[in-house]
Amino acid sequence: MSIHWNSNADQILAQMVANTAAAVDEICRDFSGKPVDEVRPALAARWAASNEGAAITEPDLTNIATYISEGIRVWVEPDGRIMADD
Repeated sequence: MSIHWNSNADQILAQMVANTAAAVDEICRDFSGKPVDEVRPALAARWAASNEGAAITEPDLTNIATYISEGIRVWVEPDGRIMADD
């Protein structure tokens, strides 16, 4: 068995990160200050929609939803790391 790396993998991954960043930005804009119970399902849905159905898992889902609910800025770095202000 041999493994073949997709020659466009870097571009595909960069697009996935950009899609995720846009989804997180939208959720922050639309749901900042709203209850976690409203943020969580919206974040899960937009995350999946931006990532070909891939789910955001716990505890990240709840942690990020909590930050957004508390009005804490959340963003996605170009390398895909999810960050939040202290």
